[in-house]
Amino acid sequence: MNEHFIGIQISKFRKEAGLTQEELGEAVGVSGQAVSRWECGGAPDVMLLPAIADRLGVTVDALFGRDGGARVPVEDVVGGWLCSFPRKERLDWLCRLVWASVRHLLEDGLGIPDLGYLQTCHPDMGDGRNRLMLSQLRTAGGLMLDVHAEDLSFVTLWPEPEDGYAAWFAPKDEYRRLFGLLSRPGCLELLEHLHCHKRSYFVAQAVAKQLDMPEETVEELLKALEERQILRSVELELESGEARAYELAEPAAFVPLLYIARCFMQAGMNHIRVGNDAAPLLRKGTWKDQYGSRSAVQTGANYIYFGNYDNSGLTEQLPAKGRETRKDKEEDGKQDG
Repeated sequence: MNEHFIGIQISKFRKEAGLTQEELGEAVGVSGQAVSRWECGGAPDVMLLPAIADRLGVTVDALFGRDGGARVPVEDVVGGWLCSFPRKERLDWLCRLVWASVRHLLEDGLGIPDLGYLQTCHPDMGDGRNRLMLSQLRTAGGLMLDVHAEDLSFVTLWPEPEDGYAAWFAPKDEYRRLFGLLSRPGCLELLEHLHCHKRSYFVAQAVAKQLDMPEETVEELLKALEERQILRSVELELESGEARAYELAEPAAFVPLLYIARCFMQAGMNHIRVGNDAAPLLRKGTWKDQYGSRSAVQTGANYIYFGNYDNSGLTEQLPAKGRETRKDKEEDGKQDG
C-alpha cells in the first residue's frame, strides 16, 4: 500500500462526511493545507491515523482499503500520484508511467527488459540522417508509437476500433488536398509563424511583411488554409475599410502532425520494437471515399525486438516460450488433445 492510496481514501471519506479540509485539519490538529497535501499524494503521520479515522467515522483499516476488500479506482491512484509533482512536470511523468507500463501490454511469454529512458532521442550516428529513436508496439489491441528520452518524450496510443483503423480515415481526396496544400511554397513557413504567436487574429498584410513574402501569396495561402478548416476568419470593419482576419482553428494538432510525419519518413532507429509483422496493419476494404465495409484481420507470428541505434548491438534472443507463435500454441494444443 502506498501513501498516495491513503490520501485518496482520506479525500473520499472526508467528502462523504461533508467536511472541508480545514474542518478535518482542525479536528486532528493540523492545517487545511496539510490535509490538502495528503489528498494530493502525501501521507499523514502514522500517529494521526486513529484521530483521522475517528473524525471520518471509519476504521484505520478503511484508510488502507482493507474494509470489505474495497479497492480504489486506478484513475484515483494515478491522479493522486500525478498531483505529487509540480504541474509543469506532470505530463512528463505521465509519459514515464506509460513507458513503465509497456511490458504489461504484451502477451504472456513476451517480456521486455527495464531499459529506462535514453539520454537523447537523436543519437549521432555519423551518417547525417535526421532520425528519432522510436519505441514501437503492436499488440492485438492496437498501436503505440513513442519516444522516451531525457531531451524529448511523447506517447501516442491508438487502441484499434472495432471496425478497424481505416474505417475512420478521411476520404483519400481530403488527404491529397491537405498534403498538396502543405507542399505549396511558403505554407509550412506560414503555419510555423502563426504557431509562434499567442492565439489571436492575423491579417495578410502584416503576416506578409513579417515573413517577407508577397502579400498576394500570403492571402492565397490563408484562404486555402481556411477552406481546409485549418484557419477560420472574421470580417472586420476598420476606419480604412473592411479587412479579413484569420486565426488558427486547432493549433494543438500542428506539432503532433509534424512529429508523426518525421517518424513516418525514417527507418531503422528503434529503441524497442514489439509487434506482429505478419498481420496487416489495416483491414482490406475499409478505407474508401465513404466509410464502408468491414473485414477480419489476419493473424501471424509475434516478434519482439530490442534495438540499438542502428538496429544492431542491443539485440536479445527470446527464450523459446517467448518466440512461440499463436499458431504453434494452437498446434501443440491439438497434439495434446
